[in-house]
Amino acid sequence: MAYDFGSQTLGIKNPFKLEGLTKLISGLVVFAAGVIVLLGVADNLQQSNIAGWGNAIIGFLLVTLGARHAGVGIFQLFRYFVGRSVPTSLAYNRSVSEQDVAEHEAPAVLYTDKQLHSMLMGRKNMTFLEPKGWVGRLVHSLFPKLTFMPYPLRNLAQELSSITISVITGLIAFAVAAFVVSTGLAGAASKILAMPLLSVLLLVFLLISWRATAKAVSNNGQTLLSSNNLSFGALIALAILVPVILGNFLDSMLSTRQMDQLLQFASKFSLFSAWTNLSIFAVTLLVVLGVTLPLLKKRASATTPSSEVSEYRDNLQESIHPNELFINIENIVLANRRYKEVPNRVYRAFDPKLNEQSEGKGSFAGELILETQPELANQNDTHQNKGLKSALTLVSEVMFLATVAAFAWFAFQIMDTAQVFTNMPRKVSEQDVLNAVSLINTCLLGLFLWLTLAAAGRILAKASHLFWGEIQFNSLLMFLKTEGTYTESKISTGMSIHDSTRSENVVVRSSITPWIITSRVTTSIFATSGLKNLEAPRFIMGMHKNDQELDGIVSEIKHFLKQRETIASITNEKDLANAGQIYQVNEQSRALPAAEQTARLSVEEQAAGALRDNTVEQ
Repeated sequence: MAYDFGSQTLGIKNPFKLEGLTKLISGLVVFAAGVIVLLGVADNLQQSNIAGWGNAIIGFLLVTLGARHAGVGIFQLFRYFVGRSVPTSLAYNRSVSEQDVAEHEAPAVLYTDKQLHSMLMGRKNMTFLEPKGWVGRLVHSLFPKLTFMPYPLRNLAQELSSITISVITGLIAFAVAAFVVSTGLAGAASKILAMPLLSVLLLVFLLISWRATAKAVSNNGQTLLSSNNLSFGALIALAILVPVILGNFLDSMLSTRQMDQLLQFASKFSLFSAWTNLSIFAVTLLVVLGVTLPLLKKRASATTPSSEVSEYRDNLQESIHPNELFINIENIVLANRRYKEVPNRVYRAFDPKLNEQSEGKGSFAGELILETQPELANQNDTHQNKGLKSALTLVSEVMFLATVAAFAWFAFQIMDTAQVFTNMPRKVSEQDVLNAVSLINTCLLGLFLWLTLAAAGRILAKASHLFWGEIQFNSLLMFLKTEGTYTESKISTGMSIHDSTRSENVVVRSSITPWIITSRVTTSIFATSGLKNLEAPRFIMGMHKNDQELDGIVSEIKHFLKQRETIASITNEKDLANAGQIYQVNEQSRALPAAEQTARLSVEEQAAGALRDNTVEQ
């Protein structure tokens, strides 16, 4: 959306300053660590090419990552450009003066004019959709107030619940598989190869779940996501069948002697196990839930799922042309409701239809749906949650630093492993094999640790941005329907024989049936940094009665109708003087003096009708 400057600002400030500051600090820490690593490259090259080039690559990645993260933080500290056309409209804005803005914001518009009409007429809020998927229904059943939250927060709650169920399910399945293998049900060979393989598969499954959760969390969600998990029964069945099938297959392929040699060889090695990484998963999950659930609970407790409106219906008999009524309502009454003189958002244009019939009769009808410029709502609840938001932001940056540390440790382990394999003699001893297996296990541990912390950090960073970015607005949403019939008649004044001026007027008598529905709506939008800072979908969170505001609108309309003039008169002083001169000329030109003529005529004879009757009789 273009930055539309105006001297009257909307009072929207940058909500991401604290988040940007913490990102800047953590980015500088990582940048400094990368510089330190790069400074030691020369010494490492003298010891080994692998160590030198490995440190150079690691240092370069750390410097790049730190600079990028600090750059994002600095960007969030920049001036927050907010024009007079924000936030996004509820439906397509048909205001003539705002067509460029309407075309630009169209992809982010969440409702249609028909939906807004249905919401006002039906006293309902179509934002609150029923959850989708098994996990979604479970979470919303346990926490009913989640239904009355914006889609991004509902999706966050569903995804956190989904990853929690995935971790618990994975732990149970892995425990079942370990029990099957340890009891010998899967054969002797499964003790050696099945558990390490299952450990890797389980960790890959959990990492995929974590990354899917991090990807699903977004502050630009226009739809409610469906949350489903892999069937618990299917996962338990796989935990039993995979070790049994794999163990029996290995037992059938190996002879007894080969099996004994394999068991004797494996007894000296500690092959990869998932328990360490599963513990890391569990601790990381507890950290994520510990800093996000309190904020979700606070936000859910502040929901106002009201869907109330104020309504006015009447039948009026007034001497006014329908077009004048429409013009007054649109250009005066509703224009008076503008906030800081920002044009109202028209979701259904008035466009009155006049059906003219014969003999000066006809009918008319017109509909209008508009919203006043959204006004920044009271942010007291936001300031109360500032401590929880700050804690979430700090934990997310700590997780970022832990991710970088895990990556560096993993990279150094890879470098050490490469050196061991490079320097390994042709004749490999048992100790060399033990060292190699230990290094491989350490590398796998570092890999899964890095990926786990990275996914958790991404979830926390998005959740932090989500909570800081929610901004609430208040605005007037109004539906007006006016229909009726009208007839034309003529009124003439100044028709006496002695009148020198005359006024003939065509009077339109209208039977008007107005139907007005208004509501003071509370809406939420999830802002972000950058060019499209307030171009996300805006959600209607509450609809509230506004009887006093509606009474003011009706009073202004009735006041206009009462002040209407049916008969045209002379209001200009010069025109009044000219009319007086004409009257004096007429008096002088009469055959009898004015006083004598007045004396000879009775009161009734002075009436125009009586004079005409006497003329006809003569």
